[in-house]
Amino acid sequence: MEELDEIRQKYEAGHLEPIRRDLERFLQVHRTDIARFREEEGLADDAAITAYILELRSINHEAEVREQVEEILKEKWIRGIQQGRPPDELEVVLDWARQHGAGWRTHRVTTILYVFEREKDRYLSIFRDGG
Repeated sequence: MEELDEIRQKYEAGHLEPIRRDLERFLQVHRTDIARFREEEGLADDAAITAYILELRSINHEAEVREQVEEILKEKWIRGIQQGRPPDELEVVLDWARQHGAGWRTHRVTTILYVFEREKDRYLSIFRDGG
C-alpha cells in the first residue's frame, strides 16, 4: 500500500483525530510566529503554514516522543520474543533511532501536511481568526 493511501485510510477512519487537534493548537500557539514567517518569506497563508511545519518538523513534540517510545517498546518486545530473553534496552533504542527514526519523522510530517490539506479552509480560518 502506498504511503498516502495508508494515511488517507487512517484519516477517513478517524484515526488521525489527535493530529487534527494538535494541528489546531499548533496554529493557535504559533500564529504570531507563522505570520512573521509569512511576511519574511512573502508567502500566502497556506504556504507559510506548510513551510513552517516543514521547518519545525513537529507540531507536538511531547506526543511525538511518546509515540516513538511506544514504537521502541514494540521493537523491544519483538526482540525479546525472538531472543527468548530481555534485549539490551540501549541497543534497541539506538537501533530503532538509526533504522526508523528519520523515516518515522518524515511519515509524521507527511501525515500532518495531509491533514492540513484535507481541512485547509478550517485551519486557515483558525490561523486567521486566532482561534
